[in-house]
Amino acid sequence: MQSNFKHIAEEIRRQVEESIFSVGILSRVFARGKDTDSLSIKLQKDPGKYSASGKLIQDAIGIRVALYFPEDIALVKSILASKYIYDEISSTIDKPERDQFSVTRYNLVFRLPTDLIVSFQRAAAGDPLDTCFEVQLRSILSEGWHEVEHDLRYKAKESWQDHDDLSRALNGVVATLETSEWSMGRIFDELAYRHYKSKNWSAMLPNLIKIRIRGQVSEELTRVLNSDTAAARDLVRVDRSKLIKNMFSARPRVPMTMDNLIFFWNAIGPQHASLSALTPALISESASSVCS
Repeated sequence: MQSNFKHIAEEIRRQVEESIFSVGILSRVFARGKDTDSLSIKLQKDPGKYSASGKLIQDAIGIRVALYFPEDIALVKSILASKYIYDEISSTIDKPERDQFSVTRYNLVFRLPTDLIVSFQRAAAGDPLDTCFEVQLRSILSEGWHEVEHDLRYKAKESWQDHDDLSRALNGVVATLETSEWSMGRIFDELAYRHYKSKNWSAMLPNLIKIRIRGQVSEELTRVLNSDTAAARDLVRVDRSKLIKNMFSARPRVPMTMDNLIFFWNAIGPQHASLSALTPALISESASSVCS
């Protein structure tokens, strides 16, 4: 069944993807608009639950972001909350307890941009739908587990009755995935450190920051990092989340090249003179917008 919200969902997906990709975060972004049959089933399942003057359906438009690294989940939440109006009350963040096997789920609700509201209301055709969209954030490994679990357990609950041992074993797979995610992160950290020790800055940077970065470290900047051991040492200790958040917020936006990233990091942080002397005026201006 065709969704009346397909084009709006695709526009929101494009915006979300552009925001995430603009700072190089590694992810996959998907969108869906609820079709007419799904909305009818939801409304008929619990008559009276939803109404124009009462509770509204908030997931007519859904965006799913699968992130390569679990530490990016909170980072992307912060980025999206700075771009859209965040409905914290309607949002849910599920984090497993210490003794539980379960995926971390961020189901976040944001208000639609004003320029899409008229089109959304026209597509809603009088149904009790809230002018918002839902974003699900998960790591890419837990996303795969969740897809299997949703289709083969959540939608078939009766077939799992009296089989709690197998249900717990399926949850136990999450622990393996979390260990794998942690191990992947440590592997890239170790690779970055080895390149730091050998002064291979172009190889170090993408493994250290774990984002897509264009180009190579220039010869001029390489000479500075080779000779200024304090600057190189501080760079390998970069606060990754702070750097990415500030690069997203800064104006004008800085293209994600290796040189620009190093110059921007230095401008908002340690301000080593050897790097400051080479920093283009545009990057200094951009950095000052988040440091003022």
